[in-house]
Amino acid sequence: MRNRAAAIIIRNKNILLMRRQKPGRNYFILPGGGVEFGESFEEACIREVKEETGLDVLNLQLIYTFNNNGSEEHYFLTRIPPDEPVLGGSEADRQTESNVYTFEWVDADQLENTNLLPAQSRKICLEVLKS
Repeated sequence: MRNRAAAIIIRNKNILLMRRQKPGRNYFILPGGGVEFGESFEEACIREVKEETGLDVLNLQLIYTFNNNGSEEHYFLTRIPPDEPVLGGSEADRQTESNVYTFEWVDADQLENTNLLPAQSRKICLEVLKS
């Protein structure tokens, strides 16, 4: 696995998650993705959010880092414009009837029972939402 940068995007006490549905799997992830060669974690977060959601990151605040099976993950609290996300990038290219990507705004109560991966990210998000 390669290093990853993820965005914690909160609006009206809800967090933006990307739902993944494919045969035998139904889970959520935070917007974000792999850090490319020569790219900082901050740059990767900004790029990935733009590619996946079409939204521009207005501010980044590093709030958590951890090692996930040998890969470093950085989580950033971010601000975005009030626009709604629109699926783009490689996710839009890979979307089919059996490989679905959708965005959902989830509150803290819903997040408690959401299959957010990696599992550590749910704890991080709950701490942010409840603070």
